[in-house]
Amino acid sequence: MSGSVPTTPELIAQEMHRRIRAAGLRITNQRRAICEVLARNGEAFLTVEEILTAAADLAGGIDPSTCHRTLNDLAEVGVVHHIHFGAQPGRWHLTLDHTHQHLACETCGTMTLVPAGRFEGIFAMLRSEYDFHISMHHFAILGQCGRCRSIDRHSDD
Repeated sequence: MSGSVPTTPELIAQEMHRRIRAAGLRITNQRRAICEVLARNGEAFLTVEEILTAAADLAGGIDPSTCHRTLNDLAEVGVVHHIHFGAQPGRWHLTLDHTHQHLACETCGTMTLVPAGRFEGIFAMLRSEYDFHISMHHFAILGQCGRCRSIDRHSDD
């Protein structure tokens, strides 16, 4: 998308609809409801069940397989990513731009967004030395934030 990324739920949903239509897909009531749920939640990471529950209220019911297909279509269009946090269920994340990576604290759940360019050196090394290309938005980098590490260190005393 050229220009800035929309910031209100209404504008985010409109941009999602624009991209869906540009990909040759229709805007069904179910897609509209799922887009609205994602737009309302912004940067939140939602499970299929959370999306399904909220979207079903808006659309008067959605079949789980329709929700899964719609989310996969939205991922193909490039407006959401399916992200894994270790052994937890996969989550869906609104992504109208591709400018950041996620650091997820396994203790408190805090999510830190890091500009994608900060990882380019690592990714370039993996490409050149191992001929391996990273799908950056399909995972979060798991670890422990400084606050939780500080608390854990004090509990060892």
